Amino acid sequence: MPAWIIKHHRFVIAVALGALAASVWLLVRPGLKHDYRLEAFVAADDESYRTFRGFMDEFSSNEVAIIAMRSDDALSPASEALTGELIERVRGLRAVQNVAAVAAFPKFVRLILGDRLYTHPLVEGTLLSGDRRTWAIILSMAGETGSQAERRTTVAKLRSIVQQTRVAHPNIEIHLAGPYVTLIDMYAYVDRDLLTFSVAAFVLLLITLWVVFRHWSPMVYAMMVAVAATVCTLSLSIVLGIVASLITQMIVILVTVLAVATCVHLAVAAEERAALLPEASWRQRALATLSHMTRPCTAVIVTTAAGFGSVCISSISPIRSFGVLMVVGLFVALLLSLAGCVVLVRGRALARGSGGRSAFPDPPPARLSDFLSRLGDWVYGHRLAVVAGCVVVGGVCVSGAGRLRFESDFVKNFRPESEVRRGYEFVDRHLTPVGSVELVVRRKDAEPVVTGSVINLARELGDEITDRFASMRKALTPADVLSDGATPLPDDDAAVAARLTWARGVFGEDLLRGFVNADRTAVRMNLRAVEGVNVSQKLRINDEIKRMAEAKFGGEYSVTVTGLYHFYAQLVSGLLRDQYRSFAFTVPAVFLVLLVAFRSAKLAFVAIVPNLLPILVCVGVMGWADIPVSLTTAMMLSVSFGIAVDDAVHYLWRFRTEFEASGDYREAIRATHASVGRACVFTTVVIAGGFWILVLSQFLPTAYFGALIAVTMAGALAADLLLLPVVILLVKPFDRKRVSAA
Repeated sequence: MPAWIIKHHRFVIAVALGALAASVWLLVRPGLKHDYRLEAFVAADDESYRTFRGFMDEFSSNEVAIIAMRSDDALSPASEALTGELIERVRGLRAVQNVAAVAAFPKFVRLILGDRLYTHPLVEGTLLSGDRRTWAIILSMAGETGSQAERRTTVAKLRSIVQQTRVAHPNIEIHLAGPYVTLIDMYAYVDRDLLTFSVAAFVLLLITLWVVFRHWSPMVYAMMVAVAATVCTLSLSIVLGIVASLITQMIVILVTVLAVATCVHLAVAAEERAALLPEASWRQRALATLSHMTRPCTAVIVTTAAGFGSVCISSISPIRSFGVLMVVGLFVALLLSLAGCVVLVRGRALARGSGGRSAFPDPPPARLSDFLSRLGDWVYGHRLAVVAGCVVVGGVCVSGAGRLRFESDFVKNFRPESEVRRGYEFVDRHLTPVGSVELVVRRKDAEPVVTGSVINLARELGDEITDRFASMRKALTPADVLSDGATPLPDDDAAVAARLTWARGVFGEDLLRGFVNADRTAVRMNLRAVEGVNVSQKLRINDEIKRMAEAKFGGEYSVTVTGLYHFYAQLVSGLLRDQYRSFAFTVPAVFLVLLVAFRSAKLAFVAIVPNLLPILVCVGVMGWADIPVSLTTAMMLSVSFGIAVDDAVHYLWRFRTEFEASGDYREAIRATHASVGRACVFTTVVIAGGFWILVLSQFLPTAYFGALIAVTMAGALAADLLLLPVVILLVKPFDRKRVSAA
């Protein structure tokens, strides 16, 4: 393969340039595909989502926006005038289907009900706070059916209306919240991060490469390969129709950083071959470099791809798409880096031949190599201390793993100072919580279910649930729609039918449809729930609510539990299962790759064992730092293991060469530390630095992902330079005859 690459490197580069041009056109013309629906997060056959989607189609969509305000008096003429003005403005937005507010009730309703309107179950806590200082306008949106551009435009206009109101009424606190707004804001953060961190990572990598090489040629080589691989990968997502999401946006950072890391190893190897073969032709030096590096670089890319590819088993669509694109991006980066290395070596020869400066500067200062060589000596003489230190670190990390938690509050994915989070916290503090669990009750024989007994049983069940579970703050049932605030609920079916007609006239058909479906065969109970409980508690509470409902209504009725609160809890609970499954796939897959690459089970074992420590470090840091398992951090085990093992492959590959030359383990450790150890330090700085920039993201899962990868890579470097030599000395996988034969 090295000879083929050298012979056809111009062809490979030409094809790459053509693919790059086509990719740029795809990114400019059709562009990345966005989908701002909740459905973009799940698989099409996800049972919990199908249930949730069916509930929204039958009753009402979760796509609501909330404008919440607080002043000295929510019912003052000035407050009501402001509400009326806002209602008129938001009704002008095409995506707004219905508006609910105290000021929106017809005058005859307010006249008939009087003060009872403000204490009505559908109003108090939802549209008006108990102290009558906070009030809300709830907008039902055409969310799932609206176009992507319309959704973004609508949220932008709503934010503009809210901001203008803040300026015009500085004495009124006003916030915008709701699921419709949150999804759009999340993608806005993602798009902003994509641009900001792409530029920041590019600049940071350039600075790092300059510090490493002190010459422009390796810098240009690494960055050109990284940019080409990244652009081609993003364009592939367009061809495959993959939706850009909070996870796929990290591809830019990941492919760029990992491509640069591969190029650094190749450039350092080319630098060494240039010093060893000063009189050789560029073809000879290129052949020597690629002959030595193609197999380890390929093994590294395959092991990393195994880590990313393993996440494809997830049931979450963005994670699967992320895994597919990363695998493709890594192999594109490998091919381009190998062909580009030939161009780099040839350019050096041309520069020297024309009297220009070498593409590689004079040999770098020996301080780092000397330090690493001494470190190798220290490790050789202090093996027990290294093992003891690793055991202590591992124990601390294992105890931290027991503290892992799962973030089931989607709003907690945003920073505390963000508009999204402040809006939700304002609503939860002064009104009824936005989160909800939904119960749908229907007869098993599909007969009409809106009867006096069912209405009263639902009301009783709602009271029992709120009394039993502190997280369930309010229960809204069909009884609340039928309540006039003065007379008891009817028991007989005829009276219920009459009250339904009354409710339709007072509250409107849209509100009635929120609790009773079109053919009267199902009723809905809306349980308003606060956050603050973990996923397992949420699911346990939901299961208990289902059991309570089934016992209350009896065997003739079926009960379904759904809602955004319940659905997201189930989504998050599956992340841990997916993480362990993908990690269980990654480890044997990496072992098989190393077995083929090294042709030795011992060496494959030696490469894997030390790099289990960085994984423990990753999990331990998550536990002790209270970093929750979320949509992005759920991939950490497999991804970080796939990346962490990379430097171990390069280390062992070089160690075998050094041992063949000296036949002495101590000398091989010293030489490997001084040579490939330097490249490992460089690549760790590149990877950790590239990912660390993500900690500035406004979307916390992205920030956590970047920080954890950076910490894991630092741990992997320590494992490779400290623990890996000790494992080699314990296992003794080399002898001179076997090394020579290999």
